[in-house]
Amino acid sequence: MKGFILGAGRGKRIQPLSNELPAPMLPILNRPLLLYIIEHLKKFDIRNIKINLHHLPEYIDSYFESGESFGVEISYSLEKNLLGTAAALKRVESFFDDTILVHAGNCLADIDLTELLYFHKIKKSPITLVLAENSIKELTAEYNVNSSGQIIKSNFRISKNDSFYSTIPIGIYMVEKEILKLVPNQTQFNLETDLINLLLREKINPYAYYFKKDYYRIQNPSDLLNANIKLLDEISLDQNMLIHLHDSSSIHKSAVTSIKNPILIGDNSHIGKNVEFLGQAIIGNNVRIDDAAVISDSLILDDTYVGKNIEIKNSIIYKNLHLSITHGYSLYLNDEFIISEQKKFSPLSTVKKIFFRIIDFTLSLLALILLSPVFLIISILIKIDSSGSIFYHSRRIRKPQIIQKTEKWYKYQPESIVEYLKFRTMIVDQNQYKSSLNDLNIYNGGPFFKAKDDPRITRIGKFLRATSLDELPLLINVLKGDLSFVGIWGLPQKEANGLQSTQIADGDFEISETAKIRFRGNLGLAGYWQSRGRSELSAEERIVHDAIQSLSDIDDKILSKHLSEYKKSRSVKGYISLILDTVKSVLKKKGSY
Repeated sequence: MKGFILGAGRGKRIQPLSNELPAPMLPILNRPLLLYIIEHLKKFDIRNIKINLHHLPEYIDSYFESGESFGVEISYSLEKNLLGTAAALKRVESFFDDTILVHAGNCLADIDLTELLYFHKIKKSPITLVLAENSIKELTAEYNVNSSGQIIKSNFRISKNDSFYSTIPIGIYMVEKEILKLVPNQTQFNLETDLINLLLREKINPYAYYFKKDYYRIQNPSDLLNANIKLLDEISLDQNMLIHLHDSSSIHKSAVTSIKNPILIGDNSHIGKNVEFLGQAIIGNNVRIDDAAVISDSLILDDTYVGKNIEIKNSIIYKNLHLSITHGYSLYLNDEFIISEQKKFSPLSTVKKIFFRIIDFTLSLLALILLSPVFLIISILIKIDSSGSIFYHSRRIRKPQIIQKTEKWYKYQPESIVEYLKFRTMIVDQNQYKSSLNDLNIYNGGPFFKAKDDPRITRIGKFLRATSLDELPLLINVLKGDLSFVGIWGLPQKEANGLQSTQIADGDFEISETAKIRFRGNLGLAGYWQSRGRSELSAEERIVHDAIQSLSDIDDKILSKHLSEYKKSRSVKGYISLILDTVKSVLKKKGSY
């Protein structure tokens, strides 16, 4: 028997945490929930597993890869559009032979799958749903089940007058491959609602297996925190231990005295002086809790810093995201002294950054000295050609402003602006041309703007742009440290904001998702877009090149595995090579106008 794990959902009910991590990768006692599911399937000899992906797929793919290191075989079904659980299964039906074990990626249950399979086979059921008592009476699909386990009715509201148990699916199913022929192609279709109702209409009775033990369905932040605390209590009771401390982590002796409840501390985490633990706490990997902080009944995820004298109570913290379970509200904080990302220290990475900065400083200083006569000549020509200043200050965005707000969470990220210094190439008074500029845009209404025959450009400006000499003053930005020689090109404010929200063409290319990666990169003069045609490239090509350029700047093993040839900019040889490639492109006047 093969398994199918549902890992594609966006996890809307657990937002904003699921904005940062896919729901199946949320931690249970510092291990991904999905890892527990895979280990459980392996326990019952289900070793050939398909996982469907959609939201943040790289996190799951990079962690589990082929599954070999976990003793299983994993393959993936990447879905562009979510069409429901039954449609997802239909999409990969050729992968399966007969009976399929389907498991939700947000469900943790110690269920005997051998017993479930026996029940499924003895009843000759086309599909068996694992149900549990609907103790919280949530508005979801519920089922009326007769004494033999046969589902005779499916409801979508709670009926207090029903004589049957009010039950809900926990997210585990046994499915016969043959019934997938009833699932329509390319149509929104779910197992627990659409398929069950279709079977009932066709007088084909599905069955329900009633699960009476505790289980965890991680559907909101409260579920995640409660599951972690309850499971921590269980292992502490079993092992008769109060403090579970990883060998690579440390806790100040003054903090130990406050511990009266179970505490779990992950890998490479450090607890400061006089930290108080007033309840249970699960501390992730690479976490630092600074002096005199107070932690009570909370979950601190990986790579997080908690500042001095900060009190965290009944909350989930991930980097700069605070989810208050008590108040049911979440907030992204921009104060690094309260909560923030705890970046991993890498001696090699630090040495590389220093070395590249030395290269930038040395080369830019030498270039400015050698090119000083050219600067003087260009300055004189600009003053002769038209009135106005010699230099133009172009406000470029390192990262655009982000404001996202719902009833349950708020995120604000201020703009990060760099002023690019360039030789002025346009007339001072441009108002007369504003109405006609959109028609000249070579990107045809995309997020970028570039006019090939821009009427605002001066005579000397045309020459400077054609030869890219207008960008020579950017060497001053490199000298100051605003830019590097290698990196992505900063965007004007309007283009940067448009890049976050615009969808190219008919929706085949969603650039807003790619833009999130793009804005994580370093700003620079040379790069993949700059060296491979610049304005000759389409908007889509430019975005992809910029995003991959940014990936090469991100010290993230999850992402860096997929860089292939683009990894070269991480090396000194590749760094110099990209600079030379860009210079060649400039000398050939590729995309210069």
